[in-house]
Amino acid sequence: MSDMVRVIGRDGRVLMTNSAFDERFGYEEGMECYTPFHQETRCERCLSHEVMLSGETQRLTRKLSGRVYSVTVSPLKDEGEKTIAAVEVFRDITLDYNIKQNLLMQNAKMQKDLQLARKLQEALVKGALPKVGGDYELTAGFFPCEAVGGDIYDCTVYDDKLVMYVADVSGHGVMPAMLAVFFSRVVRAACLTGNFLPSEILSYAEKEYLDLNLSDSIYITAFITVIDLKTNRAAYSNAGFSVMPVIYHEGNFEELYMPSHPLCDWFGEEEFQDGFFEFKKGMRMLIYTDGVDNIHSDPKVKDRLFELLGKKEFSSRQFISEVREELHSKPEDDLTMLLCVKQ
Repeated sequence: MSDMVRVIGRDGRVLMTNSAFDERFGYEEGMECYTPFHQETRCERCLSHEVMLSGETQRLTRKLSGRVYSVTVSPLKDEGEKTIAAVEVFRDITLDYNIKQNLLMQNAKMQKDLQLARKLQEALVKGALPKVGGDYELTAGFFPCEAVGGDIYDCTVYDDKLVMYVADVSGHGVMPAMLAVFFSRVVRAACLTGNFLPSEILSYAEKEYLDLNLSDSIYITAFITVIDLKTNRAAYSNAGFSVMPVIYHEGNFEELYMPSHPLCDWFGEEEFQDGFFEFKKGMRMLIYTDGVDNIHSDPKVKDRLFELLGKKEFSSRQFISEVREELHSKPEDDLTMLLCVKQ
């Protein structure tokens, strides 16, 4: 519909209107400016009156008879630049206004859901570092780039077995966070059945994941390590983790390279593999996600990461802090780090 236009005199009466205004609101010669809107007095804020006094154009949004209008009021001046009337232009923006309000409501609800999911996720990882015997020290850093991230870590002791992992669900937001929680529960369920070989834990988790019948665009990558606290023998397995965990010991670094597929429905029944090593005194093991800035594209980033991990005077908490400050300064992805040190 065309814009609705009317001219208001200095006495507050309607001097003239266009046909669009007449059709929408009606018109009688000399009527008060508020009469078409079924009011008995002027609006609390009368734009025409303000324009008469200031000589400046004014705009606002008004609701009238269940519709929403953008109202622009401009001064009409004589040859001497004296304001003699005000021209009001009404534009019906009800549809756009309602769409915007619905979007704002949906966004507010989504933000509330995100904050709730964030609290749930933080509660899950808050107690994820148990006290471990055998001189093992566990430290973690969890830094989601959005209100809710798709990364998660967990460390649990079952009798004499320490099970620890870092997982990364594709995407960001509520769904990845909920899948991360799902993965955590599935891993714990696998361990409670007596499965302590990392490849068997991942196979169990993959079966449970496939039963969800999710979109093939969604997948989970994970790296799991199980340490026998009596023998210090460690076993590990990879599920599509793109950043290889690294072990530092006596000046040497070793990345636990193990090609594998993520938890997804892209492949057939491919088995996960296991690797083994002895967790020696003074050894430091870092499992981390690809939230480290440019970890795949800049070799200097990995060099710096190794330099921090191999410091002679080493503090686990300081290491986590330095990596976050130096190598996660412009976060484009979640960053999770899990560090296991044998004193």
